[in-house]
Amino acid sequence: MPAEPTVGVVIPVWNGERWLGEALDSVLAQEHRPADIVVVDDGSSDASAALAERHGPPVRVACQANAGIGAARNRGIELVAGELVTFLDADDLLTPASLALRVEVLVRRPDIDMVFGAVRRFSETAAGAPVALNEPQAGHMPSAMLVRRAALERVGPFPTDTRVAEGLDWMLRARELRLGELTLADQVLWRRVHGHNNSLRHRAEIGEFAHALKASLDRRRAADRITSDAEP
Repeated sequence: MPAEPTVGVVIPVWNGERWLGEALDSVLAQEHRPADIVVVDDGSSDASAALAERHGPPVRVACQANAGIGAARNRGIELVAGELVTFLDADDLLTPASLALRVEVLVRRPDIDMVFGAVRRFSETAAGAPVALNEPQAGHMPSAMLVRRAALERVGPFPTDTRVAEGLDWMLRARELRLGELTLADQVLWRRVHGHNNSLRHRAEIGEFAHALKASLDRRRAADRITSDAEP
């Protein structure tokens, strides 16, 4: 029986000492244990890096000057080992079967390049468990995605000139390439809501989403024109 593919986890963090320990614990408690976990400290002024280092293998830490979440994810991709790659924000949590559920799909379905799952929000825990703020919803975002490394590299790096739309930009480019994707109904991620979420800190840049959508539409139209011109 062939061995299951190895999984690498990339966790970008910026001043996330308050939540990073729980995020790492949720990764280390996975039913499918990851082969490698790379925490990229993006210029934190708190003890995020030291906290991650105390966990020891398979957790590794890379530090860089503050360059934003896109650059931190790209650095993690360069460093992390694994045939499959997933991402986790430092304030979020994986559900216990998160990796196992998605790995099973990619093992069984060679036509699928990336697998997503459902996401729920929470702001506090009770008896050690997140208290849900909403019902499960399909999560098409990096932290709910498990992707084959070959597909990840085909799409290319996350943009480094955005503050909130790097995930959308990457996803749109993946769909332009017609990568095979599947979304599970099972919950794979808990998203923590607090006053320092990246989208809240940079709410002034919310227009980046519209720009990403327009750029994708422009690329699609350009590709259609090239195809049309090439037809006899």
